[in-house]
Amino acid sequence: MAALVVVLLALAGLAGGGWYYSERLRSGALEPDREKDELDLQVVAVEDGSVTLRAARGLVTSGDWKSDGTFGLEWEQGYGQVGAVLEMDNEQVARSFVPLRGTLKVGDLVRLDSFAFPGDPRQAHGMPFREVTFASELGELSAWFVEGEGDVWVILVHGRGADRREALRILPALVERGFPALVITYRNDVGAPRSPDGFYHFGHTEWKDLEAAANFAVRQGAEWLVLVGYSMGGAIVTNFLYQSPLADRVEAVVLDAPMLDFNAVLNREAQEMGVPGILTEAGKATARFRFGFDPGELNYLKRADELDAPILLFHGDADPTVPVGTSDALAEARPDIVTYVRVPGAGHVRSWNAGPAAYEEAVRKFLGRLDR
Repeated sequence: MAALVVVLLALAGLAGGGWYYSERLRSGALEPDREKDELDLQVVAVEDGSVTLRAARGLVTSGDWKSDGTFGLEWEQGYGQVGAVLEMDNEQVARSFVPLRGTLKVGDLVRLDSFAFPGDPRQAHGMPFREVTFASELGELSAWFVEGEGDVWVILVHGRGADRREALRILPALVERGFPALVITYRNDVGAPRSPDGFYHFGHTEWKDLEAAANFAVRQGAEWLVLVGYSMGGAIVTNFLYQSPLADRVEAVVLDAPMLDFNAVLNREAQEMGVPGILTEAGKATARFRFGFDPGELNYLKRADELDAPILLFHGDADPTVPVGTSDALAEARPDIVTYVRVPGAGHVRSWNAGPAAYEEAVRKFLGRLDR
């Protein structure tokens, strides 16, 4: 009897732990998070060409503010860019600074922005564009369309919890080659149709929205496609290559910190939280039961042998979100088609930020190999 009680208690604990972990999975990954990041830094000094920052109100901030590289600096009424770290101690950092909009003052609360540019293509780069819509299975989706010449179109897909601004960093390197560019939204974006359950599915369903954008491009004259995907957008692009008949039109792919195996993401996060493996698996099983969500379906590396379009792959080796090992695995599995840029010290989707000139040169060189 005592042994039975112990077993029942253990099972109850496992079930409770699995329920708790599945709840964290729902709130931390499946449900869209539309809250803006806090203004977590405070301006200590502003001089010609530099700004000094410190953590505001004791808030814990990401490492970006003390990392070399190019980032946006956003405050309530303005936007600028910070660059190289000039001086740094335990409490504050001085960085090169260029204001782009508004006036920055001592005492202002600000946040760093990895997207690095404000607004839209016109505000960021003086680039003319049109807002267009295309029909998906769930309803109308919108996109920024930058006109170009020729029949090779670029379609850009942002990551989870991000928006179209994520593409502003790479857009000039694409448009200068004359490619028409379509920067798309997909289900669960702000202003976009909601998925039936309101959850992200990490490419498992969202690829259909990319297919709808590709169909729009083809109707407008595209013969060939270049696909660009960031983080979860990389998962969307990769599953599109497996699922869509239009994959035959894809001439090249650019992936930046792609989420190629969601299981690997969950396992590392659980390990860092100190969650035992048995509870992690119980949480996944509970998520399958509660939400119909199966992380096991989201390993896009399993089918890597089916890929045939050339891939330019970026990944920072300090990525705290998507394990760089998943990109290592893709590069190792398909050295025949993958050009791999593994960026030392770069965080999640921070390869451009760590070295804009090198990143853009890699893109130009890669796309310069296209026959068309």
